[in-house]
Amino acid sequence: MRSIRTDGRRRPLRSSLALVAALAVAVSGLTFGTVLSEQTTTESASAATAASFDPGNIISDVNFYNGSAMSASSVQSFLNSVAPNCRQASGGPACLKNFSQNMSGIAAVSGRCSAINGGVKSAATVIAQVGAACGISQKVLLVLLQKEQGIVATNSPTSYMYLHATGFACPDTAPCDPKYYGFGQQVYAAALQFKRYQASPTSWAYQAGRNNSILYNPNAACGRKTVYIKNQATAGLYIYTPYTPNAAAMSNLYGTGDGCSAYGNRNFWRMYTDWFGSPTGGSSPAGHVDSATAGFRQVTMGGWAYDPDVATSPIRVAFYVDGVGKKTITADGARSDLGSQLGAGNTSHGFSTTLTGISGGSHNVCVFGINQGAGANALLGCQQVTVRTGAPFGKLDQATLAADKLSVRGWAIDPDTKSSIPVQLRVDGVAKKAWTASASRTDVGKIYPGWGDAHGYSATISGIGAGKHTISTWAKDTSTGKWTQLGAKTVTKASGSPWIVIDEASSTAPGKLKIRGWTADPDTIAPLRVHLYLDGKALTSFTADQTKAGLDKALPGYGDDHAILFTRSSVPAGKHQLCIIAINVGPGGNSNVCTTFQTPTGPPKVKIESGSSPTLGSLQVSGYAVDPDTVQPIGVTYTVDGKKVTTGTADQASATAAKAYPGYYSKHGFQATLTGIGPGKHTVCVVGTNVGGGKDASACSTVAMTSGNPVLLLDEVSSPAAGQVKVRGWTIDPDTASPIQVHVYVNGAGAKSITANEAKASLATTYGGYGANHSFSTTVSGYRAGSTQVCVYAMNTGAGANTTLCRTITVK
Repeated sequence: MRSIRTDGRRRPLRSSLALVAALAVAVSGLTFGTVLSEQTTTESASAATAASFDPGNIISDVNFYNGSAMSASSVQSFLNSVAPNCRQASGGPACLKNFSQNMSGIAAVSGRCSAINGGVKSAATVIAQVGAACGISQKVLLVLLQKEQGIVATNSPTSYMYLHATGFACPDTAPCDPKYYGFGQQVYAAALQFKRYQASPTSWAYQAGRNNSILYNPNAACGRKTVYIKNQATAGLYIYTPYTPNAAAMSNLYGTGDGCSAYGNRNFWRMYTDWFGSPTGGSSPAGHVDSATAGFRQVTMGGWAYDPDVATSPIRVAFYVDGVGKKTITADGARSDLGSQLGAGNTSHGFSTTLTGISGGSHNVCVFGINQGAGANALLGCQQVTVRTGAPFGKLDQATLAADKLSVRGWAIDPDTKSSIPVQLRVDGVAKKAWTASASRTDVGKIYPGWGDAHGYSATISGIGAGKHTISTWAKDTSTGKWTQLGAKTVTKASGSPWIVIDEASSTAPGKLKIRGWTADPDTIAPLRVHLYLDGKALTSFTADQTKAGLDKALPGYGDDHAILFTRSSVPAGKHQLCIIAINVGPGGNSNVCTTFQTPTGPPKVKIESGSSPTLGSLQVSGYAVDPDTVQPIGVTYTVDGKKVTTGTADQASATAAKAYPGYYSKHGFQATLTGIGPGKHTVCVVGTNVGGGKDASACSTVAMTSGNPVLLLDEVSSPAAGQVKVRGWTIDPDTASPIQVHVYVNGAGAKSITANEAKASLATTYGGYGANHSFSTTVSGYRAGSTQVCVYAMNTGAGANTTLCRTITVK
């Protein structure tokens, strides 16, 4: 393949005349009766005749730039049919129908080709995806592969064929560029090159819409021919392979000519014709009738139509009713679902229209696609539809009887008119009411187009007697005056004592009572009076008129406003009997229902939420304590290892208590710091003081006292006499109650080691668990007068490290 710029410089592309001539002989006489097209139908192909070749119109733009000409499955079927006898030779490459390649992803090239994902792909998938991404017909790519290397129809492919599949970057005068070796690379590079030609048509030596002087052969002595190139696709073929066939080549269309013959563009035209039909001709429309819906003297048709000859342009469709032309429209509606068949940018081919003036009865409605270019009008499909006429139709959706109030609802249509029509309500066959079905029913209008929405009806009557009744609705035929039944339902009038249900009777907090339920009397839709009795004594009375969603669904016609909702905050503690009496209306008597409930009682609920030892000898504990018998705070007692330490009241705010015990408010928390606790682990308990039923209750937790370095305090570092140093203080190691060792250093030298075991009363008060014997006092002598550094070390026991304090004094 070789391309020529307007400045005369040749790009490093290719045209191998010897190979082309050889291919001409190799495929001579090959014809294929049918090829699988995009819609899985067959498309006729015919042997080419030289008289049909137009050097200025080798292939139409429509056929060349149709990126949705064939799907991957269609290409695969074509490859299977073209070379059915191809078998992979020992050590040779696979046949094209069986070939696959692992390709890297290809980024989009603006204005040329969209992106292509990578992965292992069959040859058919590569051809289909490249064609779709670049807008180059898959048929064109198949022909290009055959005319360049013969790889499509061969029974014995070679590695060379795959490396140079489309002849891209293989100039006549130099070796092929290895950068473009490989089947997938060659197919994509060729498609992209044709898009470059299309995007910059005036940048190349051969251009559409003018006369072009084109060589017969690379040998300039063979001469030239003036060709008026009629379209861009033909110009692209000449740029890719810059020779036109001479008379000798055309006189032996399936063979060789003379020494000045070139075959590339002749073979492209001939192979396309043999495989796919005329390159410049067109196809008939395709499409589908998706729906046909009858309405009032009308039929609504929906579907899509497309003609490959006009690419993305919409075409006209014609509608015939019983063989008579009724209407034509343009199929230009958006149909995103067509993207998978026609390409993502080619989806404006939908149609939807209503054919009016259709008489009642059964009709055959057919839709034709009006052909553009070559081809013929195509029948897209026919549908048998029935336009209703005659008696009215409709429905009785609902009939409810509450007390003596009967309610009905439904819809009615006379197929012969759009107008609202008379309807009648009958009870046990006796007409009770007549009116017009004119209420809006959009659901009906949607299902029955053309009649509109004004066909709903509803009515309510009173005076229905006790017992079972047949309820029916009827519609009047506007043509005959006859009544047609729309539907019938059986209803029974209830009577007697009230219904009453208690859903809940409970006490969630001391003194509180909550009641939920409902009551209704079958003889009235009005809310009832109810009386409440607690332990046999009248508590209160009120009207059960609160809303309970869904009650009307359970008791159609009575409505939702029959609920009982009652609370009381002054109920004595203990177990109680609650009775509710519904006061009867009409036949029957009062109804009552009783249940028991109990106000909360029992021992306190105590929980320790945290326990820790923040400082030496102290223990901190927090949590909450709630007694079910009272909302008031209760007393608590704190013990450590079974011994009482202190008392308090659980009266602090506690969000966790409020959440755990709703209705008891939030002030039931406790927090206390217990002092005088010795080292090690201790069991701390909080005992809640019981109120009412039950007994005291407790919660316990194990707390480890603070651990680590000794606490050291120097009360005195002085020089009481010449050459003397006196040190006095106290130290406690949190890990032990025993006295610990103290080392005294003077000017960095060890002076004395003592045990801090002297009594100090204040220590017993502050750190009672550790005792009072942790004080020390010592005097060392023999030091020179002047500035002196004194350091005292408290020697650690257990966890932690020694503690050091230093002072500088003046020795006398």
